[in-house]
Order: sequence, then structure tokens, then C-alpha cells
Amino acid sequence: MGFFKNIFGKKTEKVELTKQKLTEYIIDIDPNSNSFSTAFKDFYKNHFIDAYGLARREVNTYFFNAMTTEEKEIAKRLIRQNLKLRQAHLYRAAGMLQDKEALTILYDQFQKNTDLSWLLTIGQAIWKLNGDDLYPKLLRQLKDHTSDTMREAHFDQVTDLKNEESIEILFEYLTDKSGLVKSMTVSKLNYILAGQYEQKPKFDRDYFLSKRNDKEFKSELVEKLKNLTE
Repeated sequence: MGFFKNIFGKKTEKVELTKQKLTEYIIDIDPNSNSFSTAFKDFYKNHFIDAYGLARREVNTYFFNAMTTEEKEIAKRLIRQNLKLRQAHLYRAAGMLQDKEALTILYDQFQKNTDLSWLLTIGQAIWKLNGDDLYPKLLRQLKDHTSDTMREAHFDQVTDLKNEESIEILFEYLTDKSGLVKSMTVSKLNYILAGQYEQKPKFDRDYFLSKRNDKEFKSELVEKLKNLTE
């Protein structure tokens, strides 16, 4: 069956499972091998050693594109064999890596969850893999959710669809009862228009509210959103 590796800093010990804090990951490679690129090692570090930066969206995820074809296949396997640990960053990775072999596990996890936050995370991965309409339906549920924290935490997912519905939801968020959601919406709409985040947004909330019924303006936003690479 071969040995799994347990990595603690620079020390390597042969054991059955690798432990990171309270999490036991199934790892069947030596991530310190010189055969792996810097991109793969960064992928491994951020997913199986310290995922804190990923959780805070502070990590440059260049490695998803920079890994070699062989490394991507290894990365897919590592993610897939640990998906049942129910960790958000692993679900996201399955979607980013376009691992269609993970769909069976993802659907199983989806069916076993009832919490909207988890459903949005797993549903996002499924949608990235096959475009399942379950994800847009979840985003509509998010818009009407009673919890401000829920809408704030998953706000960035609204623009995943990159279509008219994404823009319509953003315009509805301009009148959200959460001040943070309204602020993030103004920032996001300015970002879509400018193609980049600016220290001082050019347009304020009142400007966008005045454009609520402007179909031409909304069409422009849709086209700009489609061309954004976030």
C-alpha cells in the first residue's frame, strides 16, 4: 500500500496519516521532493500546512495555473481524497482544479448538509465543474437570508455567475439592511466599471441607485463583468 508522509516543519517521518493541528490529511507523496515545482509546493503549503491565508482570501492562487499538468493531477488526487474532511478551502480547490472526478463526493457532501453557508461553498465547486443550476438558486436564497453575517460572508460569490442575474442581485444589495453589504456593493460595482479596485471609488451609492432602471448601463456592467478575471 505504500507509506504516507507526516510533515512537521523540516522533519519527515513515515506514518499512516499527516497531522496539521486537529486535522488528519491523507497524503501519499513527499511534498518536499525536489521534483515538485515552487507552484506545487505553494499549493501544498496553503492547502495542507497552513490554510489560514486562503480562508482570509489573502493568498495569490497563481499556483492553480502555474503547476505542471502532472502536478495538477497529483493536486486533484490530494484534494479529492481529503474532501470528506469538510473543509471549505478543499471544496474550492476541487472547483478551481476542474476535477470532475470529485463530483460524486461533492454531491454526496451537498446532500448531507443543510446549512446555507456550507451549501454555497460546496455548490460553488459543483457549479464550477458542471454549471449545475443549484448554485444560482442558492445565491437567490442568500439574497433573501435573514442573517446579515451570511450575506456579508458570501458576498463575493454573487458575481461568480458573470451574467444579468449577478448585476441584478448587486443592485438589490444597494438597499440591503446591512451597511457592510451596501458598502461592498458600491465597491464591487466600481470595480466592475473600472476593471480594478481603486482607493477612492469614483461613483457613490446614490449614483448606482439612479441607474436601477437603466438597461443600457446594466448591459455594460454585464459585459465588463464577463471580461473580469478575479
